[in-house]
Amino acid sequence: MKFRPLITKGIVRRALTFLICFFGASGAANAVGPTEYEWLAWPDFCKAGFVGSSWSPAVSSFKGKMSDAQATNLRSIQETTVGIPGVHHFCMGMTYTNRAKTMGRNQNVRETLGNAINELEYSFSRMTPAAPRYSLVTAYYGTALYRLGKRRESMDMWNKGIEAKPASRESYLAMAEALLAEKKAKEALEVLLRYENAKDSDAPDAEAFLAHTYIELGMYEKAREHADKAYQFGYPLPGLRNKLARIGK
Repeated sequence: MKFRPLITKGIVRRALTFLICFFGASGAANAVGPTEYEWLAWPDFCKAGFVGSSWSPAVSSFKGKMSDAQATNLRSIQETTVGIPGVHHFCMGMTYTNRAKTMGRNQNVRETLGNAINELEYSFSRMTPAAPRYSLVTAYYGTALYRLGKRRESMDMWNKGIEAKPASRESYLAMAEALLAEKKAKEALEVLLRYENAKDSDAPDAEAFLAHTYIELGMYEKAREHADKAYQFGYPLPGLRNKLARIGK
């Protein structure tokens, strides 16, 4: 097995993505488009879709950050590799959902989540379950609904993603995250093991979720096993390793 250098451009980018996906981006609640930090964490298909949209004036500040040739090429293969209609709407919906995670109770959380749902619905209502990134869209749509207190609707949305794309991890992880927040680690583990049985490849964030869930259940050997896999696969955040160290595992 070949090992890459500890710090690479890919790992730095993944770190930004993990930080935004699971912890949000503070200080961005009133921004119309993505902040610089959010732009860096966006996947390339989001960048290409955004700079190709008419989201003015926010688009203008990002025009030079991706070459026209790269953006055009990504948009040309978007249907077969991503399949999200109006992809810039989804990407802003994802961003609003992440922003809401860091907002205090007295801030306009519901307005931000409402914006998220409006953008996510635009793409979701126009896509089919066969779309390659269907599970990613349902994951964020379900999360926005969940944070608005619509638990049943969120579970329904996540289940749509799981049923349509059983080998894709995103909706499993979103559901598990909600269950862990509810102190339902056993149910979260059941969801994650369903993914384990259906997956066609390994993913660092899925391994990290399994590790955190096993910690909650007091199953420390299993937690260490999956934590080691997460870091082997490139998981960039040190918190999991530190948590295991604090409990002497």
